[in-house]
Amino acid sequence: MIVHPVPEEEIKSFIYWAHKAERLGLVTCSSGNLSHRVGDGCMLISTTGSWLGQLEESQIALLSTGSGEILNGRKASGESAMHRAIMGCRPDIDTVLHFQSPAATTLACMDLVPDYNVIIEVPVYIGKISCVPFVMPGSQMLAEAVAAEMMDSSIVQMRNHGQVVCGSGYAGTIQKAVFFELACTIILQSNMKALPLPEVSIQQLKHYIQVNN
Repeated sequence: MIVHPVPEEEIKSFIYWAHKAERLGLVTCSSGNLSHRVGDGCMLISTTGSWLGQLEESQIALLSTGSGEILNGRKASGESAMHRAIMGCRPDIDTVLHFQSPAATTLACMDLVPDYNVIIEVPVYIGKISCVPFVMPGSQMLAEAVAAEMMDSSIVQMRNHGQVVCGSGYAGTIQKAVFFELACTIILQSNMKALPLPEVSIQQLKHYIQVNN
């Protein structure tokens, strides 16, 4: 594979949004990882053990999205197989964030699947939210399980592990994660009694967005 240098603006954007993810409370210390599609068949991804909130250029790996070959000599996140699998099955997206925000991760550790549609932002900006059982982090089995759910979802809850969100563009992807955390916070603070939106209202909201976008 012929690899062209990644433009400096791409690197700066990746670092900016990695830092932003921590400032918004989506990750802490070395939890979480970020990837972004660049060029033809390549992706940037945070390196193993890196802290997104303090990410530097030397902590960004360049991978072949298809083969997983490391193209700049930096060891990619242990969850790179999951990021690659999502990129492979969703050509419409370019950004993936694995995060562990407090409320969402609390719900991921509970033996229930609530109705997350307690605020309008969930059906409007996120859509379907899926769940997978606990599978060993970094494994091909986890990558395949999450990618299968991502075919028609944009957020996947991983049992006792955290969340994965995908989208088009950094801002839109991270916004989904923030709105999801807000919904989870409301569910927990209501002692699991928050009322979800009626299905008819959800359909009206979706229609409104289609008409006005």
